[in-house]
Formats: sequence, C-alpha cells, structure tokens
Amino acid sequence: MKKTARTVGGIAICASISMVLSGCGGPSAGGAPTALTSIPDTDPTATIQVVSHMTLDNDGMQKVIDAFEKEHPTIKVEWKAVPFKDMNSLIDSRISQKSGAMDVYYVDQPRLAALVSRGYLEELTAAFSDQTSEWDKSATEANTYDGKLWAVPLATSTQLLYYNKDILDKAGLMAPSADPDKRISWEALKSEAAKAQSNGGAKYGFMFGQMDRYYQLEPLFVEAGGGTGISGDDGLTPDFESNGWTKALEYYKSLFADGVSPRGQEEMQDEFYAGNVAFMQDGTWAIDKASKTDFNWGVAASPTFEGTDAKTPTGSWSLGMNPYSDSKEAAAIFMNWMACQDGGQISVYQPAPDLPASKKARERYFTRDVFQTDAGKNAVNLINYELENTAVIRPQTIGYVEFEEVLNRAFADVRNGADPTTSLKNATTQLNTAWAAYK
Repeated sequence: MKKTARTVGGIAICASISMVLSGCGGPSAGGAPTALTSIPDTDPTATIQVVSHMTLDNDGMQKVIDAFEKEHPTIKVEWKAVPFKDMNSLIDSRISQKSGAMDVYYVDQPRLAALVSRGYLEELTAAFSDQTSEWDKSATEANTYDGKLWAVPLATSTQLLYYNKDILDKAGLMAPSADPDKRISWEALKSEAAKAQSNGGAKYGFMFGQMDRYYQLEPLFVEAGGGTGISGDDGLTPDFESNGWTKALEYYKSLFADGVSPRGQEEMQDEFYAGNVAFMQDGTWAIDKASKTDFNWGVAASPTFEGTDAKTPTGSWSLGMNPYSDSKEAAAIFMNWMACQDGGQISVYQPAPDLPASKKARERYFTRDVFQTDAGKNAVNLINYELENTAVIRPQTIGYVEFEEVLNRAFADVRNGADPTTSLKNATTQLNTAWAAYK
C-alpha cells in the first residue's frame, strides 16, 4: 500500500498518516454522507471521477494523471472534462440528486460560498487545515467560508503592469518602477500612455487584459475607497452607488473615451504581443507570451490611485469534494497529491501549470527559464510581494454569479460610453431583483 505522508525537515507538508477516515467514505446506512475527518495512511482500491474544465490532452492533464496512478496504482482516475459554462449545471445535477459517481471537481473560488450554501462541498477542515500555512493567506481565505475550509487551492493569481520598452524609449518616457514602494499611479499611467501614442507610435497607450471583468477591475474600486461592492451580514446587499465606485468608473470610462484604450472586443491582448500597445495590466499568465515577442518588454508594480494603498486581484481554481462521494478516502488522497504533497504535484507534471498557491511549489515554478531574465526576476519579486501584501479576493457571497454578471454588463456599458452613475444605479436594481430569490 502506498503511504501518502511526506515530511521535510521534520515538518509535515501533507496530511498526517496517523489519522484515518471516519467510516468508509460513502453514505452511511441512513443515507447521510459520512464526514471526512482525515486522509488515510494507506491507499484503497478505487476509481474516482474528477470533473474539470481542463482537458487531458490540450491542458496536459494526462501527464498529471499518469504520474498519480503510477505513484498510487490501486487508485484509478476517470477524468471528465466539460466546458466551463457547463460545469455548474453538471455539478448541480449530480450533487442535488445525492449521486456519488462524481468524487472531486474543480471549484472556481468566488463560487465557493454558493456551493457551500447548497450543500455541494465536503468540509475539509479536519483533513486539510494543517496545510493552510503552506498556501498564501489569500488562497486560504478564498477557500474558507464561515470559518471552515471547503476546498484546497491548486493555483493563485496576481497582476503586473507590462510595458513595451521600445515604445517608451521612442516616446522619451521612463519605464515605470518595479519597486512596490514606487509604483506609478493610475492618473500618471494614463498621461504616460497618451504620450506613448502621440510620441512613441503606439496604437493604444494602455489596455486591461480583461477589459470589463470584475476580477480585473475590483482593485480600482477598493483603492478608491468604494469597497468590493457588497455589504450586509448575509452578503446580499449591493453597495456600489458610492463616491469610490463612481471615481473608479469615471477613470475607467475616460480611458476609452479619450482613445487611450481600445473599445473593441472583450479581450485584445494580442495587440500588446504584436507590439502595438505601450502598457498592459494583466495576469502572470502573460509572461510566457511576452517572452516570445520580438520587442523589449518589462514589468512594473500594479498602479494605484494617488494617495491610496495598492490592491491587486487574486484567485484561481481549487479542488472540492462531493459530500456524497462513494470513494472519499481515494478522493482525499488524490486532492492531497495534487494540491499539497511537496507543494502540489500538479505543478510538477503539468507542462504549463498555473501559478501555484503553494509557496513551496512556487519556488519550483520560478526556476523556469522565463524567470531568469531581468524582467522575469522583477516579476518574481512582484508576484511574491503582491500575493503577500496587496491581494484582495473577490467577495464571498452566495449570489456571486449574479453579482459578477450584472456588474460585467455595467462595465461594458460604461466602456462604450454609458454614464457611470446611471449604470451603477441600474446595476443595483438588477442585482436586488436577482438576489431576491436568496432572501
């Protein structure tokens, strides 16, 4: 039987082998699911089904599964890949019927509260709470609800300000600083971006990687003093008709109205990679593509409004367990291997892994060639700093899906010329209507 515990320097980095699962993992004799209390010290013989938006071939997950099954030969993994847009309906149909066929599934972190409220996640506090020190505090926060741990993070994210140094040189502009204590302001960035267009030949001065997504824009509202947009003990009170939100959206609107940013499509990052954009605010996933461009590029600290504390977006994917799983022991071993063992084995075997939530795995991740350049080294320092000091998770509410959908539409309207105050007022009305079902 395969042991699942690992230690480094005497410190357990995976679940203790002395603990066992309460019961046999499936429903009890009365039909209620048996609670997971720990990860077993030996492998059962089982087949588990894992549901994910990632594919075996295109996303390199076949290599990950092969490695797991080689290390745990008595546990077989049935991988079910479904499009992201179909995941919610599939999860709902399986768990609402108390089906144990699906054992593990990928959890989009801001949707965790809604999944918990519906009883769709197994509580993992007892089994995995000793892992939280291995993760970024924002990753732990994103997977915790009502003081309990409900999922284990595979990845995390943050943002950097990318720039085209060739355009800046042509325009006679200094590159923004990679020192978090000397970060450029949003106000100065817009001015510099306009100069890059007029003097440096840039088609666009600045662009957001995700032009009208809450994930991308949340830091602007928080920095401006408007908060996340949600208040109330139940997390179901819209709270974005404020001076802070209006200030941030007025700035956002001006980027497009003044021609600094492209209205265009929802995502136009290829314009930056083609050398047509001076500045781009985007996630760490852009580093690989930037490294393949034929212009000189660099990264700087994410901007903030003048006189405010910087904030950066964060969040990614986690693994959750079906509370009605027929094979909780095997599912726990798989989740532990993927997310915890030696920092998480997914980042070892997936050819192009996301930024790991585990600090240990991230040290390994940063040995990649792309991080050995000057720009790459600046990125490493900034990633670690932002995750530790400025990361803000998306608000935890059972109505997050509606919240995001309503606001993303409002952002798109503002981007295309709508009045921010009117758009926020309309969004409040729409969200109150959508959230009425939860009250």
